[in-house]
Amino acid sequence: MKPYPHIYLSPHLDDVVLSCGGRIWQQAQADERVLVLTVFAGTPPPDTPLSSFAQALHALWEQPGDVTAGRRKEDRAALALLGADVVHWPYTDCIYRQSPDDGFLYPNLESLWEEIDPLEEGLVAELAARIAALPLQHGGTIYAPLGVGHHVDHQIVHRAALASGHTPACYDDFPYAGNQQAKPTTPGEGRWQAELVPLSEEAVDARVAAIACYRSQISSFWADAAEMATAVRAFAEQTGAGRPAERYWKPTRL
Repeated sequence: MKPYPHIYLSPHLDDVVLSCGGRIWQQAQADERVLVLTVFAGTPPPDTPLSSFAQALHALWEQPGDVTAGRRKEDRAALALLGADVVHWPYTDCIYRQSPDDGFLYPNLESLWEEIDPLEEGLVAELAARIAALPLQHGGTIYAPLGVGHHVDHQIVHRAALASGHTPACYDDFPYAGNQQAKPTTPGEGRWQAELVPLSEEAVDARVAAIACYRSQISSFWADAAEMATAVRAFAEQTGAGRPAERYWKPTRL
């Protein structure tokens, strides 16, 4: 595979587009090759039991049949609109993962925002090794979630990216970054340098249109697509102090 100058790591099938869609569109418009890799994009085996929490989310998402396959289809549509290539890794979302005694590691909404289960330390190391081997062009950039909101899957991908040997650019996790009550992963003073990326109006439009492709996920955060569009534009303008922008963080030391 020909190396990419830009590789974005998305915990779930929407996170990178939610957070970075404007910059990706601008990179693609400049004929720069972009790869978006979703880590937790796998379908659980057919005989995998579902917690009541996972069943409730499936009902909310209104995806008939294979729920994850439907979400992967949404992801391909969104990234085709932005002009990025797509890779889906087979790891499953935290709502499906189980312990050796068949208990659920993350059985309810509250558990999503807690610390990573100690049983998943091996997963962090495994992902770090796979990220290290990605086809990144010399001088290129790996983009990873900062972990704003403290979602366990975002924490895992953040830690794995930092442990991979690359120096990632970490994006503000939207929409969690727009929630003043969200538990943040705050860059330590002197350890991170912010980069503000201005967005054209066309880039903001593209980001909104791509997010709208994730029809199953809109209701998780907003009443409808119109409310989503308003929130995306408001956060972009807030980030850029009045002019649309996205913000990225680079560690000055690891």
